Amino acid sequence: MGITPMMSQYRAVKEKYSDCMVLFRLGDFYEMFFEDAVEGSKILGIALTARNKGDGMKAPMCGVPFHAVDGYIAKLTRAGRKVAVCDQMTEPDGRGIVEREVVRVVTPGTTFDDNILDKKSNNYVACLVQNFDGYGFAYSDVTTGEFFVTQFAGLTPVEAEIQRLHITEIIMDESLIDNEDVRAIFAKFKWLSYFPFAIYSEPEKILVDNFGMKFSEIFGLEGKKAAVQASAVLYEYLRETQKTDLKHIDGIRWYMNSDFMDLSDSTFRNLEIFYTLNGSREGSLCSVIDKTETSMGGRMLRKWMIHPLKSTHEINKRLEAVSFLVGASSLSMDLRALLSGVFDIERLLARLSIGTGNARDLIALKASLKIIPEIKKLVNEMKDEFFKDISNGLIDVSDLVLLIEKAIKEESPISVREGGMICNGYNSELDDLRKINTDGKSYISEMQKREIERTGISNLKIKYNKVFGYYIEISNSNLKNVPDDYMRKQTLVNAERFITPELKEYEEKVLHSMDRICELEYELFYAVRMKVVEKVLDIKKIAGAIGMLDAINSFAELALRNNYCKPEFGDDAGIIEIRDGRHPVLEVLSLSRDFVPNDCVIDPTKNILNLITGPNMGGKSVYIKQVALIVYLAHLGCFVPASECKLGLVDQIFTRVGASDNLTKGESTFMIEMIEASNILHNATNRSLVILDEIGRGTSTYDGLSIAWAIVEYLHDKIGAKTLFASHYHELIGLCDKLPRAKNFSVAVSEKPAKHEHEKSDIVFLYKVIEGGTSKSYGIEVAKLAGLPKEVVMKARGVLEKLEKKIIENGERVSENQIDIFSTTTQSNVALEDAKVDREHIDREHKVLSELRDLDPDNLTPLDALKKLHELKEKGLI
Repeated sequence: MGITPMMSQYRAVKEKYSDCMVLFRLGDFYEMFFEDAVEGSKILGIALTARNKGDGMKAPMCGVPFHAVDGYIAKLTRAGRKVAVCDQMTEPDGRGIVEREVVRVVTPGTTFDDNILDKKSNNYVACLVQNFDGYGFAYSDVTTGEFFVTQFAGLTPVEAEIQRLHITEIIMDESLIDNEDVRAIFAKFKWLSYFPFAIYSEPEKILVDNFGMKFSEIFGLEGKKAAVQASAVLYEYLRETQKTDLKHIDGIRWYMNSDFMDLSDSTFRNLEIFYTLNGSREGSLCSVIDKTETSMGGRMLRKWMIHPLKSTHEINKRLEAVSFLVGASSLSMDLRALLSGVFDIERLLARLSIGTGNARDLIALKASLKIIPEIKKLVNEMKDEFFKDISNGLIDVSDLVLLIEKAIKEESPISVREGGMICNGYNSELDDLRKINTDGKSYISEMQKREIERTGISNLKIKYNKVFGYYIEISNSNLKNVPDDYMRKQTLVNAERFITPELKEYEEKVLHSMDRICELEYELFYAVRMKVVEKVLDIKKIAGAIGMLDAINSFAELALRNNYCKPEFGDDAGIIEIRDGRHPVLEVLSLSRDFVPNDCVIDPTKNILNLITGPNMGGKSVYIKQVALIVYLAHLGCFVPASECKLGLVDQIFTRVGASDNLTKGESTFMIEMIEASNILHNATNRSLVILDEIGRGTSTYDGLSIAWAIVEYLHDKIGAKTLFASHYHELIGLCDKLPRAKNFSVAVSEKPAKHEHEKSDIVFLYKVIEGGTSKSYGIEVAKLAGLPKEVVMKARGVLEKLEKKIIENGERVSENQIDIFSTTTQSNVALEDAKVDREHIDREHKVLSELRDLDPDNLTPLDALKKLHELKEKGLI
């Protein structure tokens, strides 16, 4: 016996979609079979059963209800799986197998599920290709219609782009998936799913067919073979998964990373731009500055944060717009009120464009578009260059609003196939059909009365159910009074059910009208939906304008609420001058103290490197981070938390803050620290801002001091980057005194006299950064505040006193022939060996000094002195 026709049909679908988990519609359920069922039951936590497949064998099987399938698909895509949804295309009629076909493929990067999508973040799917041009990299958010492409010479910027954009899914040719370097990159991103996909037609033909003959010139792709190929592959993949034309993707945008400030993952992480160091969104910079009212505005703001500007003109354009809104606060407030009523136009449009949208989406779109004229009226009052483009994007689509208002009911059902969504009076045929149904109850009631009078059966009832349709029910005791024209339909225990020619005729009329109503309503809905699709370009422009307007108004709201100032960008050689700067996140958190503002001045002609020393908990890390965040915010075109801010353009912000390790890759805290430091020293320029916190603390004191010393010199002498260097190595204070463009700063501490003679003085952190270094760390006082046992604190003080007596502070600068660490890539290993030798030399010097301190010169004879020298030589110390 062969396999059943249904199972044969399933196997044909599975063979075509072999990389997907196939959800196969059988009646009221979507079923999975074989290996899909085994895996799916584990992911979804549902029972695994079996079905006879026709050859005497049982096929593993599990299923989910059709009405709840989206929730199960969401679980599968969260687990990184692709899902092919195979639906019934014909109704069962008993004459043959039901026709089925895949109507959509849902992947992690192409899902429209609101339970997965973050309304203020994009969900990007990307494509990576390699050819003689290098690596083509395209990415798109199918839920909004965005599509971008670029080219890279190597894989390092590809990795950075995946991280920066938080790509959810990436597709490529099998050969690239097998590439060890590519797989090593993917292994770093736990959230990333990757799948093989290739096209077999010319890339140019795919793009020409969809965007016209001039696509390469229009989108800036002429001569960029890798970018063209990546674009074509990704576009074809989106069309394959969505099973429809992508009308809402109206273009491809070429971009280059050089167009904006290229920030590394460590900078985003260390500055806690989108997430705190413990992975929470609450407490991140984004959580504080995002005052947007719409989803489009939230996504636009996030894109600005991912791509800080490097053009003074573009930065000032945004700043002037913010300045106008700050000065017109009532106008800004009115605008916020209007924007709060706008739904996610981009994602509504995308769903309607690809055919998954419903009547509720049309209602939400109508409600949003209805507000646009009022918003445009306000925008036209904003006399600033930035708002002219926004006004032009707020296109009048009142005819579409009127159409939806006339056609679609406010309280429409979710399904578009069951009727109930078209307004009365919109279509005469629909009104007539509805009248048949509404008049039906009275017609049946009148008929029942007539039949009771005709038959004399007082308990005669005319009823309806979905299985048997309309029928007349008569109890057994009254069967003798049944007229001859009654035809038996069903026998029950205590009654019989009958049908009459009149009732049968009426039933066919009503059932036909109900079917026709559903059919006609869908036709009318489809026609309205296609009117929306015809306006897709106009509506996309509206959505883009709303996103820009909301994001810039969010900056104004932030400035007004938190008392931010407008930064000034000059043409000087990169000065940073911040007066009364504050940390944008910490100042709004509920702290037990008021936030203490601080100044920061970096002038390339006087000081490019500021060394900040001081105690733990004194505020060094907060200070250097807040300077970096203020510079970062200014490059977004945002006002900043300060009383005054003057800046020159910064090309990149580099950070090395905190301690972390990667045990699974054998990378220690110190190794991570050195990798990040190496990246900074190889890529920073004299236009960069570098903040370093406690470099060298992950290894022994002399190793760490040697490395910190060398890095300070290298940043000052070789790179000339604007640098804030926070450290506990007080030995560096003397070094900075000798560097011509370096200054010492410290965190102020107030010492209160001790109450008892045997106790140390108490300290009070003032959180104020002042010029001049400090030789005290107050680590033991911090330990005391942390609650260490009194005996431990006292013992530590005693040990510290003994150690301090044996330490000589030396401000000598490292000579050029002593350590030239990180000067070139090929010399780095040799330099580290030299640093190790130098550390051993320092150790010997300290041991010699310790031995000499223990001598009593007044009671030392010449012979004793010679013996001591001989002893030191024997020990290898001299």
